[in-house]
Amino acid sequence: MRSIGSLKNRSLARRISDYLLVHGISNQIEEDPDGSCHLWIHDDLNLPAAEALYHDFLKNPDRQEYSGHSGTAEALRSRRERAARQTGVIDVRTHWHRLDTSVGPVTAALIVLSIALTVLAFADRGGELIDYFYITPSYISGPFLQWDSSLPEVMHGQLWRLVTPIFLHSGLLHILFNMLWLKDLGTMVERRQGSVFLLVQVLVIAVLSNLGQFWMSGPNFGGMSGVVYGLLGYIWIRGRYDPASGLSLNQGVVTMMIIWFFLCASGLIGNIANWAHGVGLVVGMVWGFLGAKLHRST
Repeated sequence: MRSIGSLKNRSLARRISDYLLVHGISNQIEEDPDGSCHLWIHDDLNLPAAEALYHDFLKNPDRQEYSGHSGTAEALRSRRERAARQTGVIDVRTHWHRLDTSVGPVTAALIVLSIALTVLAFADRGGELIDYFYITPSYISGPFLQWDSSLPEVMHGQLWRLVTPIFLHSGLLHILFNMLWLKDLGTMVERRQGSVFLLVQVLVIAVLSNLGQFWMSGPNFGGMSGVVYGLLGYIWIRGRYDPASGLSLNQGVVTMMIIWFFLCASGLIGNIANWAHGVGLVVGMVWGFLGAKLHRST
């Protein structure tokens, strides 16, 4: 989805939106708090035609051909919404996962790595291989779990250990829950802001959330949930303060994930990497806020 421009007048924005829609170009309007209306084209293949029609519209928006399409456009929007409901797009206020099969390439790679390393962790009963993917090895001394808090392996060049715990999951439900959310949230960021941006963002959130969890609770942890909460926080705050970014979450999703955050922190769910959740969420929210402010100031 790409923005082709913005208009100060909502009536004009609606007029060109209706005109494009009846000419087969699916689009939507995102309105800023200051009243600016950004026009987004859903399919990149329609960009050349949409831009040509948009710039022609700007030359003379009062031409007769641009008027009188609101009824037809509204009917098309209603038909599209009905079709979406019938083909598996579910209201996230009542269902926790949106049935969308498309996945961005970086998102797909993260899912494949998570599945592969989790399977390896269960197959490697001796732990000789999988120990290389934890932030640092641990060992049992008497009744206690021991480790070197100085991260000697990382300090000697094994930098991947700062990231790879995100790929290790403790069971089927753990990885299923995380991968479904990663698919939706990661693909949303990847579509709007690119694969390189998502990769950098995941690496930064992973390192910070892993370090936070390690410093507060030790090395015996794994999972993508810190990154998932980071992406959630980023999309939530970026969309709230910069609607033109094209990022948005239903409030029901945010509420459900915050409730789950505190439920995990309560200890009722079991051994959860709560510090990774918290650090990831805060990093994502700060990133979203700064990104929104930077975009609006340019």
